[in-house]
Amino acid sequence: MDRSQLRNMIDSGRAIAMDCYGISKSIPDDDTVGKLFKTRILNNSVLMKRYEPSLQTARQPVIVTTVVYFPYDFDNPYEGGESLDFNDSGFFTALSFKISKGSSTDSLQDEINSDMETLGLVNSMHSLDPFLFKSKVEQREAGEAIHDAYFAISAKEWDKIRLPIREKIQKLVSKALGALGEGDDSLAREQYVERFLMKMWEAKDVQGIEPFIQAMQLEPERAPEIFFAWKAVCYYQVRFGDLLDALKTMFQWAGHNQLCFPLDHVTMSGEEIRAIEEKRAILRQKMRDGYINAHKVLSAYEHSYNEFVENDRPQTFMSFLENAENSYLLLANHVSIATHSVNLWKWYVEQYGPEMRRGQFSELFEGLVKLYGVETGKSDRTP
Repeated sequence: MDRSQLRNMIDSGRAIAMDCYGISKSIPDDDTVGKLFKTRILNNSVLMKRYEPSLQTARQPVIVTTVVYFPYDFDNPYEGGESLDFNDSGFFTALSFKISKGSSTDSLQDEINSDMETLGLVNSMHSLDPFLFKSKVEQREAGEAIHDAYFAISAKEWDKIRLPIREKIQKLVSKALGALGEGDDSLAREQYVERFLMKMWEAKDVQGIEPFIQAMQLEPERAPEIFFAWKAVCYYQVRFGDLLDALKTMFQWAGHNQLCFPLDHVTMSGEEIRAIEEKRAILRQKMRDGYINAHKVLSAYEHSYNEFVENDRPQTFMSFLENAENSYLLLANHVSIATHSVNLWKWYVEQYGPEMRRGQFSELFEGLVKLYGVETGKSDRTP
């Protein structure tokens, strides 16, 4: 990945990349909470999410991995560096050697082990969206150990996302409790609904909501992660709705043969022109497929929700819950890529206008190509 692509990947939002070094610089050394990691080298790293399509026979539709990027120059991370894949079998050994340089002490090894737990928490997420990162930290009861700077979300933004999600869940919980015959007294029922809602929102355990778990035919040990996935789907429904206008405008640009092409193309060779046209055709297809698949998942969820709440038919919603983790994974892939792409596209258009010269166009185009996985030798199947 060249300099411009590293910059585009790191600077175009938090959905896919978290610049730990950039964030940590804003945290004073004497801060009571401190930086995300114990070791300096990880606090100077960039965390990225990478998505690849699974095999047709795989249980999960997308493979998502966490990549830890170590810049050679911490103050200029775009000049290159080294990367380690958290899911690689040799990650722990490679990370330990990188940190200790082969001469580890017990205290340093304790710090590395602690940082592996933090990386494990990050890896358990399908994206780095601040709302979901904060939600996962709360689920793991690790909030006091992670500085608010890493969540990058204001109280106003948090409530903007949280409130419609809670309202949606509350309606369904009330419906479910009605179906279960819980609580005749209105005040007691309201209190029970709120207690029930908090259990589902926190997604930590199922104590006290066993009747719902049984009625939805969920495995109790899987229920907390299913609830977290459900909340993630609700989040992506809000996020996707906010993104639609900008996404439509970007698609119009990508679908326009004159705009989505270098302004000074007359200086290019026939081979260069054909290469852009070939990648552009695949990019357009990937963009269409990503939008269609995200819309399909969200429409299926909305249908299942309405069937339960409005039509007293819980079976479709039960099927949604059973498959909620895959729905979360698919949306993390498609909506995160779309979010990052829109941010990238907006920056270039604001800087240079919709028609760009070769150098400017190439940086944007190759960034979009990278995000949507349009690479030579790669499968073009979009899950």
